[in-house]
Amino acid sequence: MSPEYGCLVAFRIFSTIFVQNGYIHPDEYFQTTEIITGDVFGVIHDRPWEFNKNTPLRSIGLLYGIFGIPLYIAKWIFKLYKIPWNPFLLLFVFRSVTCAMSFITDYSLYKICKILKLKPNRYLLLLSSSYVIIVFGTKTFTNSLELALVSLLLWRVVDSMAISEKVLSAENEIRNMYAFRTSITDKVVMCRKLRLLPSHNFSHCLEIGTILAVGTFNRPTFLLFAVTPIFYWVSRGFYKNNNRFIKIFNIRIIVLFICTLPGIFMFILIDSFYFEHITENEASLVITPLNFIYYNIQPSNLAEHGIHFRMTHTIINMPLLFNVLSLLFLGRLQFNSFIKIILKHHYHLLPNIYEVKTLMMANVFIPLILLSIFPHQEPRFLLPLLLPIVFSTCKYFSSHSMKNFKHILPVWCFSNIIGFIFYGYMHQAGITPMISHLFQEIKDATNTYVINSHTYSIPVGLLMIPKLNESLLYMNQRHITVYDLGSSLDPNSLYDTVMNISQHITHKEELTVYFALSGPLTKQFESVSNVSSLAYTKKIFFPHLSMESLRFYFTSMIDLFYHDNNMPYISLTELRDVFSLILYKITIKTE
Repeated sequence: MSPEYGCLVAFRIFSTIFVQNGYIHPDEYFQTTEIITGDVFGVIHDRPWEFNKNTPLRSIGLLYGIFGIPLYIAKWIFKLYKIPWNPFLLLFVFRSVTCAMSFITDYSLYKICKILKLKPNRYLLLLSSSYVIIVFGTKTFTNSLELALVSLLLWRVVDSMAISEKVLSAENEIRNMYAFRTSITDKVVMCRKLRLLPSHNFSHCLEIGTILAVGTFNRPTFLLFAVTPIFYWVSRGFYKNNNRFIKIFNIRIIVLFICTLPGIFMFILIDSFYFEHITENEASLVITPLNFIYYNIQPSNLAEHGIHFRMTHTIINMPLLFNVLSLLFLGRLQFNSFIKIILKHHYHLLPNIYEVKTLMMANVFIPLILLSIFPHQEPRFLLPLLLPIVFSTCKYFSSHSMKNFKHILPVWCFSNIIGFIFYGYMHQAGITPMISHLFQEIKDATNTYVINSHTYSIPVGLLMIPKLNESLLYMNQRHITVYDLGSSLDPNSLYDTVMNISQHITHKEELTVYFALSGPLTKQFESVSNVSSLAYTKKIFFPHLSMESLRFYFTSMIDLFYHDNNMPYISLTELRDVFSLILYKITIKTE
């Protein structure tokens, strides 16, 4: 391991576990941590609709295997040493697991390089310097797990291809020698050598089948990333022997399918028991990938989550995630040369389809096309493309290539620093510090009311408030209610909305409500509150950038730079407040 790569590894570990507060998308909490935290600790949590008991779209098996087991172990250790839980320690466990999972991609790339007799240092440096692996790859997304699984699949397929290449080359050499031998003794020796060659037709079959099952039940979109590697696995070696193509091809597919069955049955049983479809009175099976596919092939369902332009992945998400690598990959495809070869019928000049570099390029191009069919397109859906795009474009970062592309390294470094700061430290970054603050604030509160506006949803499971115990109804138990106002309200309507909610809350003489608001809307909210003599204190969490308030940031910045006297003027305190999350502690007294 080179010193540069070692530094990047240390940086990834430290920044992931101890520093990053960035909150990329609600799914990083609501499809993983909320579910597992709620089950393991029996606390109030926000269970998303994908985990409803009737027709669940998400499997629980992998989440328990990846996050549940470490959390149970940590829970036992903390109880043994009487260590109290808090949101930071809870996130520490989850982030440690995801950080460790991210290195599966590194290891897979390292093994692929070793198989192909390539020096892995440059490949690993390029991978580990990408903000995608440092930020996205270490978040508690199911997409991050998908990245690790696709990387594993590519490694095992490349290894299978190398094994087949080695065995078939030896077989062809022996057959050629056999053809030129005249004595019976020599021919017998050649036949013995042929029989001693290791079998290669089903190499890593069980491992690949297991990865397919796990990946599909993690996210059924895994199949879109797996289709190219699987094609290469079942068709490897045929270019050396086409006589038994159909027979071997079909046998490999059947055997691979059989090898996926144990994993499939295991996940089906786990989900069926978890979602209570197998009980003493009834027994029915839950197949979550089928529910997921059925839901997502209906345009009306996708419309609820946002309809995007079909080229969003190609034009926006690819450059956003991989920046300069996207352009380099486009150049690597060499469309002009390919078209000229086809038009001139010089087919012998086409690249060898069975090479690993062709596999890697195809495993970027084909999943990108397949994912673009669906109108709902988010950047994180493309995370599994990281390893193949790094492998395909790494040659441009050699010392020889950078003489012709002098600006490639500075552009790469600058783009990743910007992406790392934005998604790791700014985007919705006030939410998790606010949760840690609330955790201390509401320790002794019986009823807690939290309202949030123009921010992402608050993962209440991190507050670790125990669920209501019906056997202890005579005792005071803690409870929390969260009102998510979304981002559609005008700033002038915020005060009235907060007050309307508070009026419908059952309270005695005094009511305390916490209101979390994005920075650029606070000035108007406070101006109305002050006129109404509303009693409040506030806590500022900096930095915090909410894209839900984007248009209000522009108006706030104009106000900061041009005050009433139209003179350039700026207050650093006010500038900090704009790019912060403000938590108001509002005290409302009744008549």
